[in-house]
Order: sequence, then structure tokens, then C-alpha cells
Amino acid sequence: MLIRQPQRVWTSPLYADFPRSEYDDRLRRARRYMAEEKIDVLVLWDPVNIRYFSGFQSLHWSAMSIQPAVVLLPLEKDPVIVVPDFFSQVAEGYTYIQDIRLLPKPHVTKNIRQIPIDVADAVKDLGCGRVRIGIEAGWQGGMAIPRPVNDIDAFRSALEGAVFVDAADLIWKCRMIKSTCEVEALRKACQAVVRAYGELVAQFELGMSERDVGRLIRHAILDFAEDCMPPIATASSRRVVMPDTPSFYDEVTLTVGDRIVFEPLPTYKGYYGSCCRCFQIGPLPDPALKKAEAVDRAQAAAIAAIKPGLKTKVIMDVIAESLRADGIEPTIEMAGHGAGLSPHEPPMISEEEEAVFEEGMVMAVEVWVVDWKGDFSKMTSVVPEVFGNEDYVVVTKNGCDQLADFRKDIRTLPYEGPLV
Repeated sequence: MLIRQPQRVWTSPLYADFPRSEYDDRLRRARRYMAEEKIDVLVLWDPVNIRYFSGFQSLHWSAMSIQPAVVLLPLEKDPVIVVPDFFSQVAEGYTYIQDIRLLPKPHVTKNIRQIPIDVADAVKDLGCGRVRIGIEAGWQGGMAIPRPVNDIDAFRSALEGAVFVDAADLIWKCRMIKSTCEVEALRKACQAVVRAYGELVAQFELGMSERDVGRLIRHAILDFAEDCMPPIATASSRRVVMPDTPSFYDEVTLTVGDRIVFEPLPTYKGYYGSCCRCFQIGPLPDPALKKAEAVDRAQAAAIAAIKPGLKTKVIMDVIAESLRADGIEPTIEMAGHGAGLSPHEPPMISEEEEAVFEEGMVMAVEVWVVDWKGDFSKMTSVVPEVFGNEDYVVVTKNGCDQLADFRKDIRTLPYEGPLV
């Protein structure tokens, strides 16, 4: 049984990511969409959705023995947050929610299994036990309730008179359109990558391994951001083709002729930035330079074409036309995606996608050309020759603005040209 916390110790959270007005606006927009869909309450279990709507965050989400938080967003009453009793001050420190309900002895197994029933009781207490309940399921973005199936079944069974409604599309409507605060957080995360590339160019030496450059990039990013997922650092000297692997390997030494791909994912206030670049180790051959420049032109054409109301799939045609003008046949069916509290969010920029750009969306725009060279009967001898860029833009009233940009004329390491 949940215990209602009598009152907050602090009237306002000490460590909230954003001011109260930001969360009030998110709740207002959610309620507008809830009213349109005739949803009476949203029940949020996912850590990203909980952080988006309440500000609550925790390092304990990976601990499957507890549920750090559940948030209830009623259409008409005040929001409720349910947390383990030892997280009461965490809820106060991060959120503006007044109604905090505590789960006692949250590490006891029978109490853990009781969480869905306790949350269902809180829903009933709000007068929503026999109404339309929005849950994290639906068509877009792979959204799901991150709990064991038996917990989800128990939650549904305890609300037998309710109608459960997929609310993923509603939630994405809120999350896809970024506020000024969100855009600034994303900009700072992207700028951290740009600054880290500057450190890479200044400090790179022949003989470094993938691990060396991966650590260099990550350490530099952490001077400007909160955290950073391991940067993808794929070298073309790998014995096995692994184009999506973090830079964990000492045995992959970078030598002249290699091409290395970077895509770090730093966060600032939980928002993921990126700025993907490819670097040649040693001089860049003329044919490779022409392909790299063709990728630059295709990405620039894509960014110039983005505007509200345009279907995202149209950008694929823009990129294909630009690449073909340079004698390159496009081979990848995706050229970007939304970004925010998740590194990949709707909408996608891809073939056959019917989504449209809207003002306030932040999009990663990426163009890739991959040539596979070698004997395909012996995959260990196949080497990918990769050319690509990724940059973030925010969709504006008449087009879009780029959030951060590392110089595209710096293509080689060690770099011998001017740094300014």
C-alpha cells in the first residue's frame, strides 16, 4: 500500500533541469491531446517519458529489482508521482509535483510484485479506475512499458473496468516539438562534440589505437557535457567488418590509409547531441576527396530543403539527385531522424515515410556513402570505405538552422593545415 507524503520539504525542486513553466507547458499540451483522444489519465513507466513530463531522473533504472518512479497525468486533477520511500527527496529535488506517494520497503520481493496493484489503486484514487487510460504503446518510435509482462498483466487486471488506449503517438506529439530550453540543451550537447573534434585534431598522433582516440574524444566531451555514450570509432583496418562498434579495442592501431568514423553521443540535461565525421589517416586520395565533397554537397542540399509542411521522404530524393549529379548511386534508405531525450526519435527521414517536418522539430541530417572493397567470399578481407556527415538542425518557420558544425574541410589526421 502506498503512503502519501504529507508535504514537500522544499516548495520548489533544487535540481530541476528547467523552470516550472517548461513542465507546465508540457502538461498543458499533453492534456490538449488527451482531450482530443478522450483519454482520462496517462500512466507513465518509461524513464524518458517520466523525465520529460515530470523532471524526475534516477541512476537506478537499470536495477530491475525496483521501479524508481511511475507518473500519473490525469486530464483534470494534479499529477501524481509514485516512488520508493527512500526516493522521496529525489522526487522533491527534481520535480515540481506536489502529490508524492511512497512505496514502503521497496526491495522486498512481494512488495516489488505488488507495484502494479499499488499503481492501479492510485489510478482508482484519482477517480480513473473505469475510464480510458493511456499507456506507452502504439505505432511510433518503439515505445513500450519497461516492466515484466506479468506486471503489465497485473496492472491491467487490477483495472478491469478501464479501457486501455495506445498513447505513444500522443506522447510523441509532445516530445517531437522542442521548446527553446530543449533546443539550447541539444545545442550544447552538439557543441561538446565539435570542441572534442578540435582536441582530436590537435592531439592525434600516428600509432594511436581506436581505444586511444575513443578515450581522447570522450574525455574532451566530458569537459562540456554531462555524459557520453562510447563514441563509435570504426577503423577500416578492422579484421572483421564492424561498422557500429564502440572504440574498445587496443589491437586496432590506426595507420596511414585508414579511415575512421566518429559518432559520439553526449548528453546535456538528458538531451543527446551528435556531430558525425569521418577522418582519413594520412593524405586523402583524390577519388576519396571527390566522394567526401559529394557527401558534403548532398547534405547541404538536404538541409537547405527542410521546411515545415514538407514530407520527410522528399529529402531522400534531394540527396539522391545531388549524389547522382556527382556520379554516385545512393544505397542507404535513411538520411536522418528526430533527436531529443532519446538519440533516435520520430520522425524518420527515410524512403516511403509520410511524416512531415514541423516547426520546433530537431532533426539529425545524415548522408552516407559506403563502398565495400575486397573479396566477399572471405569477409575478413572486406574493408568498408565510408564517407558521411551528420549534423543537427532545428526546423524554423521558413526553413531550418544548424545547431553546431565542425569544419568539413578538416578531413585528415594528423592535420597539417591551419586550425583557424
